[in-house]
Amino acid sequence: MRNAVPCAVIGFALLGAAVPAWAQTPTSVPPSDAPSQTPQGKEATALPPVNTPLVLKQLTIEGNQRIPSNRLMAAVPFHVGDTISQSRITEGLQDVMKVYQQENVGGKFHQNLKINGKDVIVEWTVEETGAAAEPARPLKLESADFTGNLHISGAALHKALHIQPGQTVTPAEVLSDEKAVQALYVKKNIGVTIVPEVRYPHHDDRVAITYHVTEKAPD
Repeated sequence: MRNAVPCAVIGFALLGAAVPAWAQTPTSVPPSDAPSQTPQGKEATALPPVNTPLVLKQLTIEGNQRIPSNRLMAAVPFHVGDTISQSRITEGLQDVMKVYQQENVGGKFHQNLKINGKDVIVEWTVEETGAAAEPARPLKLESADFTGNLHISGAALHKALHIQPGQTVTPAEVLSDEKAVQALYVKKNIGVTIVPEVRYPHHDDRVAITYHVTEKAPD
């Protein structure tokens, strides 16, 4: 006896500016036993419980345009031939939804199960509702300057910097340059406090960094 278990899973949409994957609030997804068992036809009157073991005979996903199927399938923790339950199938769809979250692509997800005895065919359909956000452009260093340096020349401090104008700027590289400047002061036995200030003078991806130096001369 073949039974169909249609289930529409609530999707999500991304609006406005792109949000990094790590900062996203997890999408509300249905619990593992969410699929409502809705028999179709007079003969389909007794569907198995959601935790009944079923053999996966076929798994398909359609409607995905912005994320390739092989990547979505790689996120699913089971394969054709495995013995799984309806609850586990829904969890697999949730894993697919997480991939869409990571790629900042909105979508609505639908699940249809075709159960024939102990066998099940799983059909997932995606309605994509948002394009993938453009990746953030890397920041480029336009200039680096120093203020407050009295015991070490600006030329010597600039020579210690690893980031040069035109190169990519990351927080880790700024911290590395800060430590390099500090090392020069340590060699001269001079205490120092360094506070980097990052500015966007052109309101684009170019940054200007000013290292504010507060020296404490040796006694």
